[in-house]
Amino acid sequence: MSEALSQRERLLRAVRWEPGDRVPLLPPIPYHPLQWEDHPPQGGWQTEDNFLQVLELVRRHCALLSGARHVGGLFDRRFFLVPREYIEVVSRETLDGHTTVTTVVHTPQGDLRTVDEHDAGVATGWYTEPLLKSEEDVEKLLSVPYHFEPPDLTKVHEDERRLGDRGLQQIGVSTPLVSISRMFHFDQFLEWCASKPPIILHLMDVLTERIRERLEYCLAQDAGPVYWFGGSEQATPPMMSPEYYDTFVVPYDGPLMQMVREAGKLVHVHCHGKVNQCFEKIMDMGAHMLDPLEPPPDGDLPLAEAKARARGRMALIGNIEFRHLEFATPQQIEDLVRRALCEGPKEGLILGCSATAIATVTDRYRDNAIRYIEAGLEYGTME
Repeated sequence: MSEALSQRERLLRAVRWEPGDRVPLLPPIPYHPLQWEDHPPQGGWQTEDNFLQVLELVRRHCALLSGARHVGGLFDRRFFLVPREYIEVVSRETLDGHTTVTTVVHTPQGDLRTVDEHDAGVATGWYTEPLLKSEEDVEKLLSVPYHFEPPDLTKVHEDERRLGDRGLQQIGVSTPLVSISRMFHFDQFLEWCASKPPIILHLMDVLTERIRERLEYCLAQDAGPVYWFGGSEQATPPMMSPEYYDTFVVPYDGPLMQMVREAGKLVHVHCHGKVNQCFEKIMDMGAHMLDPLEPPPDGDLPLAEAKARARGRMALIGNIEFRHLEFATPQQIEDLVRRALCEGPKEGLILGCSATAIATVTDRYRDNAIRYIEAGLEYGTME
């Protein structure tokens, strides 16, 4: 096609499996344009030259699937969506750039405690003490009176207008299984799914209704246009056997995704790892897009096969691994991009990475990120 399309239109055509001018490219670095416009970094690794060199190309050539900023913790996965008045940060301690945050959930049957930690200059965190540790803790959590206070979504709509043709705004939804697993040590969560499924399923039943109420509100407010669902990768191999996906995911995620589809919005499912055995189930639940579709050996479904199975039904986002950006050579990156773009149809494909940098962009990462964009432009054309 001779006339260049907007980034938004490129994404929409990929979702619809329609030809465009080229395959959309997602950024190989973390970048939210509206956040940068409102609060540009004043220091740190995102102001270093390596990051800024990549950012220049991202702004010129990459499509954006940008998370909605002003949803007020609407789908916060940490605390079972209990009302905020029961949640209290009781301490925040920082030593040598390492911050430890202790939060308490006050319940009629006693307090529950969780501890989160993060390091300065690193765009991620982790929890070292989970909220739930015993069956007694589960009963405490369930005893908290529940009510929903709808937030004002005016700024969400403003951001959608501001993003404009640069891409699509996404409302992030933590699915029931993702949220429940976040409240346990992960090994205990997996053990309970096998040994105490009634407890896990009861928690999921209660939480699903809370998510449904909030999702219904967002849709009634016409927020969107994309809803990003944490894809319950906890129920994929090797964490769980395939039949567990039918128990812990399909009956819960499926109706929520259908709500989004029926409202005329798009469903984007995020699911790392080995998705071969749940691939059709994700489509059947209603996904319009799936990321990051990791290539073997990280995943277990080659892109060419996935294209054939998803043709016309679900767009595929991937297929470049974060570790390749960190450790491969630029020539290897070019080969990986060319293979992803040239094996099978280009329609229905959005080129992306399984993750992006969370700290310093090294010289190699910079070079690989630049080559990723350049190769995407070269081999992604549909003319």
